[in-house]
Amino acid sequence: MRALYATITSVIPAVILGILTPAALWALAGGALSLGAGDTMYLASIGLVGVSVAAPVSYTFIIMAEVMALAIGERPTPLLIAGGALVVLGVTLISRGPRGRLRPRGVALALGAAVAWASGWLMIRVADVGGLSPISAAFLRVSAAGLILALIAVARGGGLTKTIMSTARTRLPIVAAADLAGGSALFALALGLIGVDRSMVIVGSMPLMAQGIAWATGSERPSALEVAGAVMVTLAVALAFT
Repeated sequence: MRALYATITSVIPAVILGILTPAALWALAGGALSLGAGDTMYLASIGLVGVSVAAPVSYTFIIMAEVMALAIGERPTPLLIAGGALVVLGVTLISRGPRGRLRPRGVALALGAAVAWASGWLMIRVADVGGLSPISAAFLRVSAAGLILALIAVARGGGLTKTIMSTARTRLPIVAAADLAGGSALFALALGLIGVDRSMVIVGSMPLMAQGIAWATGSERPSALEVAGAVMVTLAVALAFT
């Protein structure tokens, strides 16, 4: 539903800025991979092995993206590579919870999610090089993912129409517009401005931000390991700006 509402929100500005370009194909493929396949595999992995295993394994997408970016001429510095490694270590500590179950299928799905995220965002960067605007890239990304997820829901017998009717007047459309449409556009803009390698390290701070909000609202109290993980992620982001 988030993808549907994000698509509706961004369609008009995207059409105005232009979507009928060869670069649009890269954005569509990137959305299908990163949002459609990547997020689906990540959620499936959590169900099999738990967040404490799925999160650190899947967050290797940062290092994968840095390596893949070599193909488009980006050259990550040693500090950026170190930052990517620190993010993975930090997320490992932050996401520690009940002991994960090391099932090979779950780990494989987490790795698959990492590959899908890394390659999907690299394709968005290629679309940017091809002249596609960040807003158009965000629209194409979420629309491709939304179509895939809608087909999956229909195939599984999900009540898609009923779900739309029950969520249309809730806060979900606003959240989707800000989160998925706005966030995707801003990240696509960041990819064009500072490159894949630096953007990936910075976006890896998402678990830190979520944890910080939880701490600030008093819903969670940080353990020593979580604080250590937060320090690692913060240092990684600092390295991305050096």
